[in-house]
Amino acid sequence: MYESPSRYNVTVTVPRDNGDLPDLAAFAMAADEAAWRRSASIVSAHMTDRIISIVTVYSPDRYAAVAVAHAVVADALNHLAWPADPQTSEARLHAEGRPTSAA
Repeated sequence: MYESPSRYNVTVTVPRDNGDLPDLAAFAMAADEAAWRRSASIVSAHMTDRIISIVTVYSPDRYAAVAVAHAVVADALNHLAWPADPQTSEARLHAEGRPTSAA
């Protein structure tokens, strides 16, 4: 049985890791490009101790949406070469996906 994709808003939080967060404008550009490559959209806010991003994804289920959202944020961080260890950055990403009504 085929289910049509639903729209999911996935919140991804990247905490500061004993250093500086990436530049807001550079992160926004890298995140927008990474989201575009995955047919998603992203809105981010920089706080003093973390980056909070909301990635909107059309997906058949929540698990796939969370995977796409993680990939978008990880690609943006890797594009900026922050942090140096990609496995560490992937482990620090925290995501929560909830379905929303399709517009």
